[in-house]
Amino acid sequence: MQTDFDVVVLGGGLAGGLLVRQLRLQSPALRVACLERARTTDWKVGEATVELFSNYLLRRLGLSTYLYEHHLPKNGLRFFFDDAQKRTPLVAMSEIGSQSLPYHPSFQLDRQTLERELRDGATRLGAELLEGAKVTAVELGAPHRVTFTDGARERSLRAHWVVDASGRTSLLAKQLGLRVPVRDHRCLAAWARLRAVTDLDGHGIDAAFRDRVRHTSRRLSTVHFVHRGYWIWLIPLRGGVTSVGIVGDHRRLSRDVLTPTGLRTFLAGHRALGELLAAAEWLDFGGYGQLAYGTRQWFGDRWAVVGEAAAFSDPFYSPGSDFITLANDCTADLIARDRRGEDTAERQRLYDGYLQYRYAANLPLYRDQYELFGSYDLLRARWDFDVASYYNLWLEAWLQDRHLDLEHVRQELRQQPFVIRALERFGALFAATERAVTARGDYERNNRGQFAEGLGAVSFARELGHRDRATTDAEALRIFALARERCFALLGRATGSEPLGFTDFVTGRAMAGALD
Repeated sequence: MQTDFDVVVLGGGLAGGLLVRQLRLQSPALRVACLERARTTDWKVGEATVELFSNYLLRRLGLSTYLYEHHLPKNGLRFFFDDAQKRTPLVAMSEIGSQSLPYHPSFQLDRQTLERELRDGATRLGAELLEGAKVTAVELGAPHRVTFTDGARERSLRAHWVVDASGRTSLLAKQLGLRVPVRDHRCLAAWARLRAVTDLDGHGIDAAFRDRVRHTSRRLSTVHFVHRGYWIWLIPLRGGVTSVGIVGDHRRLSRDVLTPTGLRTFLAGHRALGELLAAAEWLDFGGYGQLAYGTRQWFGDRWAVVGEAAAFSDPFYSPGSDFITLANDCTADLIARDRRGEDTAERQRLYDGYLQYRYAANLPLYRDQYELFGSYDLLRARWDFDVASYYNLWLEAWLQDRHLDLEHVRQELRQQPFVIRALERFGALFAATERAVTARGDYERNNRGQFAEGLGAVSFARELGHRDRATTDAEALRIFALARERCFALLGRATGSEPLGFTDFVTGRAMAGALD
């Protein structure tokens, strides 16, 4: 069939820009076009990256030098705990965070700068970039036809593959009815960029406060001020700008924050945060009334949806960029194999199932968990469980490219019902623990004066990328058992000394008595 391009990518934002770069780097002969409605780039949320996505940027896309020269290294995640009246001084707050830059790098991205570089880089790499192109129709077929307006003109392109990276505009999702509402995890978010936010470790700060993190830079962390039902972020950008935002359960956080005045008023009501923001200049504002949604399908007959054009869960651990990574990598692999004449139907089905699994496994980390965020004891147990599981299962698999190994994917999909059930059991256990801790008045018992190393539960970080499946499975059992032990201790119940297998967690036998 005759086509104008091998691939047309709809959208030149983060997901689309990275995919165009990946396609041109991996297959220089591939004819790639990118249609982007905006002619300029702007600040966007999603600035904080995590380890899997950062490895994609470095290993797949060769952006190491660029990132270190034009963006900031990320000093892990950091959590500060307040009291119910929101009056605790910063230096008195309990803290979970790093004491040095983590072994596996990640970054704080100025999306405006990065997306401009990706667009310019696409042109340098030989892709066709059309800015100011508003897509008006996508006719899927053999070939696909994409119609768009370019100023006053209407044009169309024929392509063998179409990839929707249009963000929440979700061109293909709307056309094909792919969007799946998430009604059991309803959160809203509002944010702004500010200039001249006071440095958390600035001149004159308490010496003991600096000493406890060995004088590492707290500002370079993704900083969370956590409260029952909501959390507030501070993310630094190069050039003295700070991204500030709030995410909360709709039952705890008023929609008043979805206005600039409402957001400023709400943030000013927190003593420590209000002091950090008091002299800052407010530069922009944005918000969403609902964050989470899924997709019925990631891949079809020579089409794909990636980034927020596909799905989004929750920003607490910044998983959105990991989903960009996996969807982009699977898409690039399918396109390359299709170009070589391979039958990709089975691989496409398995890749789609794997991404659905990853999304389903991500939701239990957040659903019904916002109530425990404001307690040092509860969130420390939850965080250690989540970050160790992420490193052990997801980052390990990515570093060995197991997501492209069909036998590994088949094995993962066979285990999917059991893993999801175990994660749901743990979500219920954490929720039950929160209710018990709250009932006896211990929710904020250790919210002052405590410190925990953020990656203290990840003793195997330097071994990642070289461990076999048996090792990761054994580590998973250890992580699950430790989280169970932590929750039982908070509940004041004995865990027993019997050895536990995975079925104990799936069936709930390991939680016996704790959920009553």
